[in-house]
Amino acid sequence: MIILVLILSMGIAFSSAFCIKSVENPYRDPYINYALRKKLEDAILESGNTLDCKEDAIVILPIVKELKETPIAYSPYQRVNAYNLTLKVAIKDGKEERDFSFTVPYNLPTGGLGDLPRRKAIDDILGIIYIELVQYFKRRY
Repeated sequence: MIILVLILSMGIAFSSAFCIKSVENPYRDPYINYALRKKLEDAILESGNTLDCKEDAIVILPIVKELKETPIAYSPYQRVNAYNLTLKVAIKDGKEERDFSFTVPYNLPTGGLGDLPRRKAIDDILGIIYIELVQYFKRRY
């Protein structure tokens, strides 16, 4: 039991504390801010680090650099119903800025679905980038 407590306390001693600032997003999409911040928090915690905004914490600034939707298919009525969504984000920590980006397709079969397919595409991209974020925080800190 004592050995387990010592191992856990050593793991906490070697972890870094991170403070995540508000997402810089020039696009008018608040869902990206929410989803990016959530994935970033999860990646920091999964990499063995902690979230805390103390004085000695490493300040992370998430930036949305690009959000681009490119039409790729048309319906029989000549309306765009499929897109490639490209999302490029950066993580800046004062010393370094690292970019992460990916492109996924999504379609809008009917107008009744609203924004749900686009949000799912954003979640898909961030799910793929998430793996790279965890590796980045494990290697860098």
